[in-house]
Amino acid sequence: MDEEKMRKMEELKGRMAILAILSNALELLSGDWARTICFIAGKKLGENSDVENSSSIEEAIKNVEPWKIEIFENKEDGQLIVFKECPIRQTHYAVCTNQGGPLCQVTHGYFAQIFSKAIGKDVKIELIHAGPNACLKRVVVE
Repeated sequence: MDEEKMRKMEELKGRMAILAILSNALELLSGDWARTICFIAGKKLGENSDVENSSSIEEAIKNVEPWKIEIFENKEDGQLIVFKECPIRQTHYAVCTNQGGPLCQVTHGYFAQIFSKAIGKDVKIELIHAGPNACLKRVVVE
């Protein structure tokens, strides 16, 4: 990995740790609303991202560093994707917060928005399983 990518990764790790602490506090203060607030924050983050136009989710996935995402299975009700490398999941382990909570909703909002921008259609992301090595999510193009 070149020096610039390493610098960006370290910067991202610092931001993720702060986000984890803030989203945990938000959940303590506002309960279930924290997930909605974090989802909206993720969508706003995605709105400000430069995204290349893509003809499919498969193509859009290729442009999402530092995440490593792969199509697991195509189903009638959406595509199942696997998040193998996720700075959010790694942050959960570093700061001892739980997967699937508000911080993961930032990721769902972010990817829903950037995939939507890339393919020009509304996209919804749902968590199927959060695990220590990978997370399985459903992507539904509406």
